[in-house]
Amino acid sequence: MGDLFLTAGDVVTATVTKSLPFGVLVEYAEVPGLAKGVDGAPGDKLSVRVLEFDSTQCRFSAELA
Repeated sequence: MGDLFLTAGDVVTATVTKSLPFGVLVEYAEVPGLAKGVDGAPGDKLSVRVLEFDSTQCRFSAELA
């Protein structure tokens, strides 16, 4: 996980880890992310577009690509 660098606009295939009322938690290369307004069940693979990557906390926000 150490050298991963995501930038806004990157499109990645992330795995849903948890479904929430307002979106889903996803994981890409062991990095957690949040995709608001997206539906999915744990284990689903989604193509998401990175909106922001927080390198300090090593997490990202995304939307459906």
